[in-house]
Amino acid sequence: MKDLLHKLLGFLRVELEDLEGDVTDLLAICQRKKDNREITNYVYMENKGLLLREIAGIKNLVEGLDDMDTGKFSNSQEMLREIDRRILENTREGDYPEAVYSLVKRRLDKIVKYLFSD
Repeated sequence: MKDLLHKLLGFLRVELEDLEGDVTDLLAICQRKKDNREITNYVYMENKGLLLREIAGIKNLVEGLDDMDTGKFSNSQEMLREIDRRILENTREGDYPEAVYSLVKRRLDKIVKYLFSD
């Protein structure tokens, strides 16, 4: 069980790093649209601020996974509840955009479906 939980954390870390890259790509797209005058500087600055907060929230969650001890959980459901609690708590306490919780939760659900499907 511990190995499976450790694997879940590893997959989640990779997914969150990928998600961070996706949001960074959106930031580059916004920059290009501003440069091409498709959006105003005001819209760009608003988008940039939001995307940077999302990136910060994701990075915070990745760092928070490092201190999670898989040995203290007796089953996968306990660990999943704890991960979900941490994601929600970190998002709220860090005052990160709500989208961070939704995006990360969707990635977590995908991993759970892959690891625990019959």
